[in-house]
Amino acid sequence: MRPNGHERAKPLRTGDPTELGGYRVLGRLGRGGMGTVYLAVDERGQRVAVKLIHPDLSEDPAFRQRFAREVAAARRVARFSTAAVIDAQLDGDPLFIVSEYVPGPDLAEAVRVDGPMHGGTLESLALGVAAALTAIHGAGIVHRDLKPANVLLSAVGPKVIDFGIARALDEHSEVTRSSQIMGTPAYLAPEIIAGEPPGQPSDIFSWGCLVAYAGTGRAPFDGPTVPAVLHQIISAPPELSGLDPALRDLVESALDKFPDNRPTAQQLLNRLIGQEAPSPDAVHETVVRSWTPPSVTRPEAVPSGPNPAVPVAPSPVAASPVGRLGAAAPQPGGFPPAPPSPVLPQQGGPTPPGGQQPTAALPPQPEGPRRPFPLRAVGAGAGALLLVGAAVLGGVWLFGGRGVPEGIQIYADDFTTRQGWNDRDFDPGDTFYWMGYHEGGYALAADGESQVSTLHTAPVSELPEQVRVSATARVLSGPAYGTYGLYCFHNDDGDNVTSYTASVRVDGTMAQIRRDGGEEGSTHLEEVTGTPLPGFVESSEEAAEPAVNTLDFTCELNGEADTVALNLWINGEHVLEAVDPNPLPHDDEDAPQAGIRVTRGVGGGGNLVVVFDDFAVYRLDSGQAEESER
Repeated sequence: MRPNGHERAKPLRTGDPTELGGYRVLGRLGRGGMGTVYLAVDERGQRVAVKLIHPDLSEDPAFRQRFAREVAAARRVARFSTAAVIDAQLDGDPLFIVSEYVPGPDLAEAVRVDGPMHGGTLESLALGVAAALTAIHGAGIVHRDLKPANVLLSAVGPKVIDFGIARALDEHSEVTRSSQIMGTPAYLAPEIIAGEPPGQPSDIFSWGCLVAYAGTGRAPFDGPTVPAVLHQIISAPPELSGLDPALRDLVESALDKFPDNRPTAQQLLNRLIGQEAPSPDAVHETVVRSWTPPSVTRPEAVPSGPNPAVPVAPSPVAASPVGRLGAAAPQPGGFPPAPPSPVLPQQGGPTPPGGQQPTAALPPQPEGPRRPFPLRAVGAGAGALLLVGAAVLGGVWLFGGRGVPEGIQIYADDFTTRQGWNDRDFDPGDTFYWMGYHEGGYALAADGESQVSTLHTAPVSELPEQVRVSATARVLSGPAYGTYGLYCFHNDDGDNVTSYTASVRVDGTMAQIRRDGGEEGSTHLEEVTGTPLPGFVESSEEAAEPAVNTLDFTCELNGEADTVALNLWINGEHVLEAVDPNPLPHDDEDAPQAGIRVTRGVGGGGNLVVVFDDFAVYRLDSGQAEESER
């Protein structure tokens, strides 16, 4: 079964639903033992994967009970390196589950087309899948079916899908259990073959098989028949010739015949990143920096046929999803649905094997992540958009959607005079000071070693609880994986510093909104990727000056709902929204405050230097926020 986004949506067939609980169905993604998976969109225009459960399963009360239990467990899994379970309809009919849509190939398809992975990409795959297992196991779940088809390769790293849900099917009947074993024998742990129930060590064994496959192009246990494969798993050592020596010892330990001898997912993660209990941010940064997206990532072309699927920015569905577990209610300050956009055929280039649509992949680059596909507007009058291989990680893009709310300006500084910011000149060659006035703006710098992140709070305090922060930014130097952005609701009570940050990668391929909770730790609330993001202006090597991008970040506290709505625009294009159901405090004397920030991870590429200008803060109210949505 191909349950998510690594192949084009196929046309709907006679009898297929056109809407499921408020999700508008666009096409088919796959079909398997549990049901059919559809590409759909929600009322905001966000693409999702909807798995519709077979009626013969959903009519079984015992199955429904198990399914509801496994869905509830899956929703507890942290979102990093997993395709998040977003929603589910568990009462009434039809029975379905909604997950994040990942527009990338699965690992099996990528290896088949591109061959084995090497170097940083293979290490990022191993690390990302280990991080996913750490999150899955941390939620008390066993994946039970980790294999190449259940690892999708997005633009920023691997994403594990279908975790835990197989258990509901696995317990349905002995016939089903047997068919599952026959389907993926090469990734089964010895104890499962011996009749023991799957456990977390079984997932670790599957991880070892999966990494070996990714690095060599073949499973470590192989044979001409299924019994031969099962015999190899039980009694023979793994065939790991050709695997990167840097990973071989760790893979061998994961493939130990005895479950108790295998490392845990957390231990895999610790060894791969080189520190005890690394933070999600450290893992994420390491994966993104080394990851090279697969060349088989491709757009969803419009299929031919009587009911063609149209996987583009869609019209809003008429009804909001209701009656499902955890269905998201519209949030104050949430944005309206995107208008429909036409799909333009991709032009030029050879046709890849199997009749696939041609991609726009660039040749591999030795340094940094490859930028696989462009997102570009064609024809200003028509406003048409071509979306090629973009990955949406929990966030939403709105093309021509919600505009930047104007608000009432309560603070502004164009840095032509010195008023309240640290009063020093910035010298890019002097790393003693990491900030200061420079070239008509205010510069922040970081080197990724002694100074990983630099921030400066604006000299304005006690900001309103609904606010827009705005600034322009130009990058003078630094690696593509560096980030810069704005923060709001900054609170420093002397013991704990908290804030919300919206940041953009230097190369414009990613934006994220994060919650910096101080002692509680940092969390990526939402993230979106593209090549580049909508509205982002790339710097040209031929240009005399670096490109200037304007960022607008709104932070709107809803006291009644006890939530914070956060939105990011790049040059007027709305690219990302997040909602925090657990608002950060702002009880310090000067809080809440706002400011500017740059972050540079460990790696090559020189110091990150960003010059901000035209910094401003605006007071928003509900009327102005609503007006911006029209």
